[in-house]
Amino acid sequence: MKDNSSLSELLLSDTSISDIFIVQHMASLSKDALCLYMWLNMTCGKAQTFQESDIEGYGLLSKSDADKAVAELIARGLIVVDDKKYSFIDLKKAEVDSYIKRRFGEDVSGSVKGFSTESKERDVLAASINKTFFQGHMNYLYFRLIDTCLFEYKFESSVVYRLFQEGRELKIHLKTDEMLKLADNWNKRGYKTTESLNAYFDTKKRTTEIAALLGKLARKHLNDLDYEKIDKWVNEYHATPEMVKYAFVVNDYRTQVKVIHVDEKLREWYAAGVKNLDEANVYEAERYSENKAKASRKRAKDNVWRTGKEAGITSDNSENKPVAEPEKAVPADDDDDPILGMFGGDDEDY
Repeated sequence: MKDNSSLSELLLSDTSISDIFIVQHMASLSKDALCLYMWLNMTCGKAQTFQESDIEGYGLLSKSDADKAVAELIARGLIVVDDKKYSFIDLKKAEVDSYIKRRFGEDVSGSVKGFSTESKERDVLAASINKTFFQGHMNYLYFRLIDTCLFEYKFESSVVYRLFQEGRELKIHLKTDEMLKLADNWNKRGYKTTESLNAYFDTKKRTTEIAALLGKLARKHLNDLDYEKIDKWVNEYHATPEMVKYAFVVNDYRTQVKVIHVDEKLREWYAAGVKNLDEANVYEAERYSENKAKASRKRAKDNVWRTGKEAGITSDNSENKPVAEPEKAVPADDDDDPILGMFGGDDEDY
């Protein structure tokens, strides 16, 4: 008889993970959350429930990291907790329920929230996006996104396609949350037609150029706060790379020029109505002249040899008046001389 005892030492089982998880959630999860979800599916998948002891039994995550991973899975709608008892969300059921609610529970006229599956243009567009960007495995949320863009946001079909192309270039096309944010951003900024979309690409180009320039000038790796400032410079202040460079240069009197200094200068120009590099040069030249004049007046005020006007003693009118000559001394008569009077009279009396 053949000995099969050695087979018990091999791990030959399989863990089933739905395609919805792979397409819709996997790319958005942190490494810890992804590892924990896969491990729990392997050890507790059939039971569909687990406890904190099962999470602790994983052993590769600290208590704090495990808590963060669990919180992330709950926030993503992958697990739920009820009285310290955890259970998996049935992703397939949730997908079907969402489709039914969207398809039959709301307006399906294609005017606002619903969509019309009878739209041939929509079907052709969705099929093209599904094949090009998802290899035929696009989940329902993206079909909903296409419908939202077409019927609610009123995007042209070419703009919707370009949205997914942009998502892949940014490596977010598999992250539903990021794609929804991108579509909402385009809608708020009015990128609904191919023509208006050119403004987006101009903005994107300037943002990229400014980020590269700023990183080189400041000699640092830009963080999220820096990119938020750059986004404001481009979209609100309409700053060009040349203006950003000049805003950096006019701060070179500082020991170290920081991004916040550039931000303050661009904000100052924007408040003053400065729209381009030439106007910025004029503004800074005028400001330099004003500061130079103020410094000159201050030096005069501190000068001990300053004039009466500089010292604030005399008025402007007094300086134009001629200075009065001192009165000449008039010699006194002899009779009036008190010293001679002590000797009793004139010389003739002697």
